[in-house]
Amino acid sequence: MRLRVYGPLILLLAIVLMFFSVALREFLKITFILGMPFIFLLGFWFKRPKYSAAWFLSLTGLVLIAGLYGYMLVNLPEKIEVRKIIIEGANLEAEGKYDQAIARYKELGRLGKKAKMEEKISQAEKEKKAYLILQKAKELIKEGQKEEGLCLLDSIPEGTRAYHEAQRMKREYQDDSSG
Repeated sequence: MRLRVYGPLILLLAIVLMFFSVALREFLKITFILGMPFIFLLGFWFKRPKYSAAWFLSLTGLVLIAGLYGYMLVNLPEKIEVRKIIIEGANLEAEGKYDQAIARYKELGRLGKKAKMEEKISQAEKEKKAYLILQKAKELIKEGQKEEGLCLLDSIPEGTRAYHEAQRMKREYQDDSSG
């Protein structure tokens, strides 16, 4: 009886906490992904005659899933730390704090994630360069050197935050000159 009352409440609480806790979200993700096949195999294992080929196959699957679950939980703290660094670095990039984001991404190296570190640092440097070009273009346009500023806007690489603002600015100046 209590499970009927508290079960949905516990599930609702877990869902709400998932939005706030990276650790809980990762734990639940691993548990659900490996829990589903485990439950299926467990039910299959119970219904097979003891010591039959299907029974041993099911038991082997259960042991493998349990071992994989344990392995994934052992690596969970590192995975959470990596995710946390990436999220914080992305937030710093969004705030325009590129050097701080790069410093944060460098921490991925000590966790053995060198390829991910290099990828994120490269992206942050690209964003920083694009931002600096955008600022220089704005200065030139403000000083009356519109053509030079628009040429600089064209040199901003696609796939950066500054690129979208540069495209907006180019459209505005093209509308002003045609109107």
